[in-house]
Amino acid sequence: MSQQLSSAFKKRVYITAEQKRELCLLKQARPQPLNIELAQKYRISPSQVSDILSESNKWLEINPNSYQAKLKKVHTSPVANIEDALALWIQKALEYNVTITGNVIQQKALKFSELLGNNTFKASSGWLDKFKQRYSIKEYNKHGESQSAPIEQIPEMREELKEFLKNYRREDIFNCDETGLYWKMEPTRGLSTAPISGLKLNKERVTILLTCNATGTEKLLPLFIHKYENPRPLRGIKKDTLPVDYYWNNKAWMQVSIWNDYLKKLDNKMRTASRNILLLIDNAPTHILMVNKHKYSLLVSKHNCTLTTM
Repeated sequence: MSQQLSSAFKKRVYITAEQKRELCLLKQARPQPLNIELAQKYRISPSQVSDILSESNKWLEINPNSYQAKLKKVHTSPVANIEDALALWIQKALEYNVTITGNVIQQKALKFSELLGNNTFKASSGWLDKFKQRYSIKEYNKHGESQSAPIEQIPEMREELKEFLKNYRREDIFNCDETGLYWKMEPTRGLSTAPISGLKLNKERVTILLTCNATGTEKLLPLFIHKYENPRPLRGIKKDTLPVDYYWNNKAWMQVSIWNDYLKKLDNKMRTASRNILLLIDNAPTHILMVNKHKYSLLVSKHNCTLTTM
């Protein structure tokens, strides 16, 4: 048996960093497997198993989804000091939500090479590709607006809002938000028996603002903003007969004047019904109050605005 093992391990076999991590996890989770059993599993020598386990902390820290995890040998970059400084800068930049491109990385790398006295480093496109592989840097789309709010302050702000909401019935707590509707844009995917060619996307848009109370029992008329005062399909139709509050401007965007007119109508409606409501809105630049003879109670924080009609 020993002769067979010695002949099997005569030729040194290399395994990836991910496999080394897996080996260490197996030993950590169940210490019973002998090194010889692990050697048989990964087809390496028992001495290699011992060497790997002696550096288990190093291998356990490997990200299994990283580029380094797929390597069988550690390749040291000739400009490792520049790359280490650059990787640290990228990490800090991402914490502050800085947008990073390949060109930015190359320019920053050249700056670090200058500071470190390396006059031969060129920050070429080939180096950039390998650097991104080594540090698992990929291009991602930005999603959502999570960075618009201070995450660390959310628990405190949530408690403040809960305390303020105690003064209102849920039926009288309203929230509104606006969105763009690209009403002429066709789907980018479709069923076909063969590949199909696409057309330039039509980005004709309108803006819609929707308002609803907390219980979902009362939905106000949508606010609708078009580019034209009298588009062809609406010629001869009175705007006040439409199932929306119709506005227009050449960009079809929300404006301060439109927002305040909407608030005035809402205030009149609630006054007529003798209701005192709470309207929750975001901190968009167009959501500015131009207080005239109407009286509003406004609770403003850095990232939220709460409006009550009185």
